[in-house]
Amino acid sequence: MTKKFLFTNGEVITVNSKNEIVNAVAVEDNRIAAVGSTDEILKWKDGNSTVIDLDGRTILPGFIESHLHITLYGTNELSVSCKDESVQTISDLLEKLKEKAKDTLKGEWIRAWGFNDQKIEDGRFPTKEELDSVSDEHPIIVVRACNHISAVNSYALQLASIDKNTPDPEGGKIVRRDNGEPSGLLLENAHMQMFQIAGFTREEIRQAHSIASEHFVQKGITSIHDATGYGISNVEALKEDTENDVIKQRVYAMIGALNDPESVVKHFLDCDVKTNDGNDRFKYGPVKLFLDGSSSGPTVWTREPYDSDPTNYGIHYHQQEEIEKLFIPAHQKGWQITSHAQGDAAIDMLLTCIEKANKLYPREDARHRIEHAGIAQKDLIERMVNEGVIPTPNPAFFFEYGDGYIKNYGDRAKQMYPLNCYIQAGVPAAIASDCPVTDFNPLRGIHSAITRISPTGAVVGEKERIGLLDAIRMITWNGAYASFSENETGSIEVGKRADLIILDRSILNAKTDEIPSIKVVCTMIDGEVVYEEKHENEAVKM
Repeated sequence: MTKKFLFTNGEVITVNSKNEIVNAVAVEDNRIAAVGSTDEILKWKDGNSTVIDLDGRTILPGFIESHLHITLYGTNELSVSCKDESVQTISDLLEKLKEKAKDTLKGEWIRAWGFNDQKIEDGRFPTKEELDSVSDEHPIIVVRACNHISAVNSYALQLASIDKNTPDPEGGKIVRRDNGEPSGLLLENAHMQMFQIAGFTREEIRQAHSIASEHFVQKGITSIHDATGYGISNVEALKEDTENDVIKQRVYAMIGALNDPESVVKHFLDCDVKTNDGNDRFKYGPVKLFLDGSSSGPTVWTREPYDSDPTNYGIHYHQQEEIEKLFIPAHQKGWQITSHAQGDAAIDMLLTCIEKANKLYPREDARHRIEHAGIAQKDLIERMVNEGVIPTPNPAFFFEYGDGYIKNYGDRAKQMYPLNCYIQAGVPAAIASDCPVTDFNPLRGIHSAITRISPTGAVVGEKERIGLLDAIRMITWNGAYASFSENETGSIEVGKRADLIILDRSILNAKTDEIPSIKVVCTMIDGEVVYEEKHENEAVKM
């Protein structure tokens, strides 16, 4: 039996090529059947129709999160949160870890996430000895908010066979004391290797996916580009949990890992799949490497030294020939390629590889990407235009880390995540949160794209502010384009899949500072309501 939803008397932001705004839309089964005036849509009414009077509220295409880590977010929900308001000092954190230890079997991991040494009152990481005081019967890992740095106890170091004689891994650093003994602080690849050792069971990951997916639909996220976590098994788990409806969103899975992504990429290059293979729920995305570090760490790889430290250019993971050896064959086989590249030196490296791949093996519409593209200066943007490259900037980072950007990068911070420059150059940037690095609420990202406000209220690059409709396009249609899905999702147009969300008010009439507090009251994926919140007047009750 055909099922119809008729949404009337609303503010329908279509995100079509003309940015048209109408007041009604009809959904038939899993597709958008008509878009127009309320009178036009009511002509579709029959015995199978459910009519929803929006009463002036906004209806949008479902939000497309172009870079987040669903597994990491979900597993964090099983761990101690350093972002909890009760954790203001290291002492507070230690107490939380001790409470967790009481309910954790001996020998099993105690994990904490979201630590920020720049916000904690102590202004530092916990020491190995402090973590040892929590327990000497459990390995303990405290992961920084950026997920590129961690502090661990002696038990964890022993599990990883790290001592004073252990060399630093390529692209990483084991922080040591004057006597050569590890302090317990691990940077970049040293952290990534420890993070892999502290992995979760398959059942924990299934539980994590369920928790995360439910949280995401409550904020209107209907598609995610997952930016990898635990390697080959994680990609397989994403596929299985999406197909079994544990994950409700459409998933575009990047192929890589936080630790040793090279081996994961090589594995999939030997398989009979490529980018965009899959179905309407799960597709393989780009192959992905890490080229540098964290924008807030700070460990990004820059062409000029940090303003906060004239001897520091950050950390980079690979040499040029290494990424070309892996990525050029991937391009030749039909894969989209991408990398975590925050600093301008890292962006330069990836663009050089893409330019070489496109020249050697010309391919129409490859749509190669750059994850984050933090310090994207104008010469780099010009090269993105020339090669048809799609960046995935993170404006929400300004709200949490903007003051650190000003301190560490000086005037370069004004050019970070340069959304207005992208618009002027015609670059289809797809904004994303990089959750769990920051708040995944798309409305927070939209607000930050408009304001670029730091925690202390500083505007980080006023010229790069953009308007509301441009920000909405970057988190809907541009996200669809970045995953070759713009003919199916990303806008409200006849024939497209019915991935829609309803807000609790008109976003066009809201004050800018009200945007983060706007609620999603209904989320629809493929014509099915997957989340609904009752409104006081029941106007959007399905």
